[in-house]
Order: sequence, then C-alpha cells, then structure tokens
Amino acid sequence: VKANICVMHNAFFLPATPIFAYLITFHTSRFIPASWRPAIFVSLLLTLESILYGANISVEDARFIHPSLDIIAWLPYGVGHFTIPFVVAAFLWLFRTKQALHFWARAFGYMNMVGVIIQILLPCSAPWYELIHGLTPANYSMKGSPGGLSRIDALFHSHAYTVTFTNAPIPFGAFPSLHAGCATIEALCLSHFFPATTKYVWAYTGVLYWATMYLSHHYLIDVVGGACLATAFFYLFLPD
Repeated sequence: VKANICVMHNAFFLPATPIFAYLITFHTSRFIPASWRPAIFVSLLLTLESILYGANISVEDARFIHPSLDIIAWLPYGVGHFTIPFVVAAFLWLFRTKQALHFWARAFGYMNMVGVIIQILLPCSAPWYELIHGLTPANYSMKGSPGGLSRIDALFHSHAYTVTFTNAPIPFGAFPSLHAGCATIEALCLSHFFPATTKYVWAYTGVLYWATMYLSHHYLIDVVGGACLATAFFYLFLPD
C-alpha cells in the first residue's frame, strides 16, 4: 500500500504541485485584508489601450451583440477554458512521455500563479466595470460581474456564471487575461507536441481572444499581456 501511495505521489501529486499552488493562491486571495491591498486602477487599461492601439478596441468589439455570437464566445470562454487544460494533460499522458506531462504541469501552473500574483499586486477593472460604474473609483467591497456571460445565463435559464463571477476571489483581475494566457499556452503546447493540430488550436485561441473582449471581461492589452506571459513561461520551461 505504501509503495502504491509513493507511486501516486511521484506520478501525480508532485508534478501537479505548481497547479495546486496556483489554485490555492487564487482561491485564498479573497482573505487578504483590504488595508493590505493596493489601490484599484479604473482607467489605466482603458487609457493604455487607447494610446497603444489608437482606439478602445475592446469597447468596439462588444458594441454589437447577437445570440449567435454569444454562443460562439461562450464555448471557448465559458466551457473550453475550464476543460481544455485537462484535455491537453490527457493527450500528453496517453501519447507522449511523462516528461512532457510534467512540463505541461509546470508551465501551466507557474504561469497562472504568476498571473494571479500580478492581478493581486496590480488590480485593474475590466470593461464590465466601466459599463456599470463608469470611471468612478472602485473599492474592494464591490462584487464582480459576469459581463456578457449574463446573457448565457438568461439563455439557459441559469445563474451559474452570475454566481461564479459575482463572487470571484479577484474581481479586479483584468490584467493579464489568464483566459488568453491559458489558451495561448495550450495552443503552444499542442502545436509543439502534436503539430497536426496547429491550425485548429490557434483558430480556437483566436476566437477566445475575441470572446474575452466581446463578453466585456478584458481589454485588448489584457489579452496581449496574457499571451506574452504564456509564451514566456512556455519557452522558459520547454526542455532543450
């Protein structure tokens, strides 16, 4: 029995430590006292997006909404984001070496953990905040918002996304976009280890980039930041 426990520990729990560390960091961040937290930036991302790209692209992206577009945005953002990491891990476990799976756990886990730490240290409001509150100062007593995912709740007569995002541990974690980061590192990993999937995984990633802005969850600069973070961690941990 002890031998089996050691095997499970070495094969699963130890390699998954970075992912557990990320999840613990994310979910326990809600317990950080407000007096310890930095001020929330409300207009920083909006201003940077306008300066860097010449327009508020995220605002324009979310201007035209349609039920069919809601579904297209929801599939990668509200479903794929939570399931694809397990699909990547399963494919690596089944068809590649254990070193590839361990690489995935390290790169994915540490990328997300660093992303969460940045979100805690540099709290920024998302486009949904501007739509609801304008540019009025934010505080840590405010709840999050499902943004455009509220339309998915209405479509399916559910409250799942409203409850989840309203009670998110980090409601002011717009930058970097870890939705974009996860999709990017998934695409990099799958295209590296399974080259035949390249055009499909990057098409999925492109749709998710668009969805983050269409659903009023992120500015374009958040997407770029998340993609850059993912790329850095992918190549940092990629074996020679």
